Parts: sequence; structure tokens; C-alpha cells
Amino acid sequence: MKAYELIGQKLQKAREELGMSQKDLAKKLGCSQASLSNYELGKRRLYLSDLHRISKILNKPITYFLESQEENTRDNGHISNILNKQFMREILFEANELTPMQRRSVLDYIQWQKSRQRGDRR
Repeated sequence: MKAYELIGQKLQKAREELGMSQKDLAKKLGCSQASLSNYELGKRRLYLSDLHRISKILNKPITYFLESQEENTRDNGHISNILNKQFMREILFEANELTPMQRRSVLDYIQWQKSRQRGDRR
């Protein structure tokens, strides 16, 4: 199973857990129902910004969508590693188009998120 298919399955599961239709979630995301369906089927790539918005709307951490939860698969570590590599590649690709100041802002945001996770107050 491809990484985007795993993410899509988790997206569908989280949406259904909230009793939300594809149409409702698509409206909140500002995309078409067809686009959302393609995300859920793993046919369309989700960008970090999209995944961030989805995680907020569905009240799930981004890691929920990126971590492998298949318990009976001995390839969990491998799948998780692939997801992490693809995720990092996407970040690098997107960051390459930013100015140095914008990249610094992204790094500051990441560090701020880490401090929030630890419970620090800045």
C-alpha cells in the first residue's frame, strides 16, 4: 500500500468518526468533494498545509495521519520510515521556493510547536 493511500484511509476514518460527510469536509477545506474523494483514495497528494488544516478540522494531530497503525504488519517501521522520508522531501521541496526569511519563519514555527509539545511557555 502506498503512503498516500494510508494517509487517505486515515483521513476517511477520522472524518467518519465525526459523522462528517465528504461534502461537509470539502466545504470546510474549500475544495471539491471529488478532490476530497481523491485524497481519501490516495489518488491525490496532500500538501503539508492541507494536512494541517484537515488535522485542525478533524481534531487530530498531524502525526495521526503520518504514523502507521497497522498492528499485524511487520513492515510498520518500514512504512513509517517511507512516510517520514516522503514528508521530509515534501517539506524540503516546498521550502526551496521560500525566501531565507520565510524559511526562518518556518523553522521558528517548528521550534514553537516543539516547545508547546513539551509544555514550555514562550
